[in-house]
Parts: sequence; C-alpha cells; structure tokens
Amino acid sequence: MSSYGQQFSLYNSRTLYDSFENPSQKTSQVDTSRRFAFNFLIPTLSFNTSFSGPAESAFKSLIYDGVFNGRDITLGENRRNVLTFNSNNYIAMFRVLKAVKNYQEMGLSWQIRSDGRMDISNETFAIFDDYRVFQNTGNKDLFNNNGYNQNYHQFSFAYRQNYSKRLSLGAKFSLLSGISYSSIKIRESELNVNGPADVFDVSLKGTLKSSFKFDNFQNEMLKPNFKNPGMSVTASAGYKLRNGWSIMGNLKDLGFIRWSKDSYEYNFDTGKIIIANGSNSSADNRLADSLDQKIISKFVNKSYISAINGKAEFLVHKEFGDYKPNLILSKSVYYKGGDIAFIHNYHYKNYVFTASTDYNTNGFLQIGGQFMIKSPNVEFYIGSDQLFKSFEMLKNSISDQRPYSSGYTGVSFYMGFGLKFGTILEHMHNATSTPGFRKNPLEGFVKKVFGKKE
Repeated sequence: MSSYGQQFSLYNSRTLYDSFENPSQKTSQVDTSRRFAFNFLIPTLSFNTSFSGPAESAFKSLIYDGVFNGRDITLGENRRNVLTFNSNNYIAMFRVLKAVKNYQEMGLSWQIRSDGRMDISNETFAIFDDYRVFQNTGNKDLFNNNGYNQNYHQFSFAYRQNYSKRLSLGAKFSLLSGISYSSIKIRESELNVNGPADVFDVSLKGTLKSSFKFDNFQNEMLKPNFKNPGMSVTASAGYKLRNGWSIMGNLKDLGFIRWSKDSYEYNFDTGKIIIANGSNSSADNRLADSLDQKIISKFVNKSYISAINGKAEFLVHKEFGDYKPNLILSKSVYYKGGDIAFIHNYHYKNYVFTASTDYNTNGFLQIGGQFMIKSPNVEFYIGSDQLFKSFEMLKNSISDQRPYSSGYTGVSFYMGFGLKFGTILEHMHNATSTPGFRKNPLEGFVKKVFGKKE
C-alpha cells in the first residue's frame, strides 16, 4: 500500500510542519516573531487513505457492511484496483532562529510515519463472493497482486539559511527506526472450477516478507529501539524570481531501512487448495484459512532493505494581494504514483482559508479544505485533502443509506499547533535596544558632572 496525497495546503505556509517537510522554508518573521518555535508535544496528526478502481462497489460493501459483493465486477480484462494509505504524525517539533543575518534556522523533530500501496485484481474481490462466476472465464494469473506497508520512527535535524536575497537552501538529516514492514508479490496464480461437482481449486506462487511473525505482533515493536535502523536525507531550495514569482524544489526523504535478521521471508507455492461447497463454513472463509496456513507454513529468517517513499517535488507561487496560490507537482521516487495540486489560499488578518484540488495519478481528483489561524507567534490549522469524500464516509458509517455514491473512496484529516516563545530577534536598524549600552547613554555623564541620581 502507498499514498501520494500529502498536506499540500500547508506547503509555503511558514508553519512548523512546512519548515520540516520543506526545509528551505523559514518559520520566523524577524522583528515580530519570537526566537523559539515548539509544538509542546501536541502531535500534528495526519492520515490519508483512498481506494480507486472498477471494484469500488465491492470495496464499499466490504468496509460498510462487512461482506463481499462481487456480482457487478468485470472479469477477464486484467482490470486493477489501488488501495493507498499514508500517515505522517509529528510528535515533537522544535525550531530556533539562530541568527537574523541570512535567516539561519535549525530544528529537531520526531515523526511516526506509515505508508503503503496495494495493487489488487478485480478477480481477487470476486472469488471471495462466489467462485462460480469464474466458470466461463480464463483461469491463469487472475490473482497476481502486489503491495507493501511500512511503519517507522523518524528523528531529524533540519537547517536552512538564505544565501542571497533570492536563494534559500535547506536540508533535513534523519535517523530511522523501523516499527513494522510487510510486502507481498504473487507471481503466478491459477483457478480451476469443476461445475458439476461444485468444487474449485486455487494455487498461488509468490513471496511474502514481514518484519514480524504474522500471528505475533507485539506492542513493544512500537517503541523506538533501532533494531531496524535506517537513514534518509532531504534537500530543498527556494528561489525568488522577478515580478513576484517564486519557486521551490525538494528531493524529499531519500532513504532506506535495514530490517533485522530476525525478519521473515516466505517463498510460497501453495499447490492446489481444493474447496468443496456444502461444508459447515462458507467457501470464502475456508479459502482464506487455507491460504493463511499454506503461505506461512515455511519461512526463513533473513535481513532485507526497504526504501522509504521519497518524493521529488516542485512548487510555483505568486501573491496577488490577499490571494496566494501555489501549484505543486509531486512524484514518488521509488514507488508508483504522483500528484498535481493547485492550492488556493486567501488571507484575512490572522486567518487563512484554503481550498485545494489535487489530481492523483491513480486517476481521481481530490478536493480539500483547510482553516488556519496564523500570526507571527501562534499557528493552528485543521483540514482535509479529501473533504467531501471524508464527509461521505462519515455519513455512510453512521447511516444505513444504500446504494452508495459512485466514485472512489477516500478519507483524510490533519490538525496541528505551534507556538513561539523567547526573545524577539530584530534587525539592527529596527532594534529597540542596543546590546552593550545602558538604556540612557547620558547616565554616567550626568552622575559624574552633577552628582545626581537618575
């Protein structure tokens, strides 16, 4: 599984989140901002998931009703579905304005991240509804699916500064601690249906990798311990063009995790799994149980390396008074997928209202919204990259409305907070006091000549 949608509405926002995701961005405003920025361990929460493809109706029936419904799925045309998931939660963010000159900023952060992608055939959904629909279709490679999911801690140091009036550079260096990893790739599959005897058999060949034994996930794995170490780097640059235009480019989170030698690899060949109708449990339950037993029956412990979901990104921006739009292009480096996002920001005093449109290369359009309170020393924001789809999922979850609406399924939510404290760093010509001098520079002269106290 994987997800390409991000909190694009926070790009170019000069929030704490923005400064760590896009490290050439600054958070401070000299002469008005205080020196230190912190989220006070109030997590910046975000998640984004979606499902798109021709088996949309079967997927909605599964998540809302808990049953498969494959009657309307097209078979035999190698049509695919994509399930994606992403979560990026900043537990701690601390940033300091090191020097007024060149806007030098540095900071530390701790994130917990999850990302994944699953590519699923139409036939995979259909067989768990009724295997008899395959009696008149081809039976080779119908269930060749693949996907992955990984979760990890990310501890980072970020630095940025202006190198000229137009150019700013930033970098983020991260140590990673893997929590869990799993991936599957089915290379060969076959189905045979014997109509008169009401019997069918399935066989699969492929590879399953996991950092933990499937029936033994332990809560201790959530704690950072660097048993599964990794590292990543982000490079970012911003440049102000003429006529008010500006651009930004990122090579983001290019890195890897080395999973320990205690991880599991299953190279499976199930052989023929024969399922006959008429026994006590349903055919789909017996098929699922048999596949579980066949796939995880043989394994080897070995170490392997996984790439994290790095991105290449480009942003174009221009201000039109209170209206401040951004155009963002984002492409995954190691995995499939990307986004073209157009962000519309309208500023009114200390409030920012945002509408976003994001075309995802999975073939659907996401529409989002955000509300932000932003002053030189306080920030709070809440939003969704899939505003209407999230509302639709909430409505369907608490009602019995049928049938469900058409189109892809998705849900997204994020929220964050930041506060600045400490002294205000000022430009020399704007300073209210000059270091090394008393408030009244004539005080010593008056005392010496007239012998008077101030």
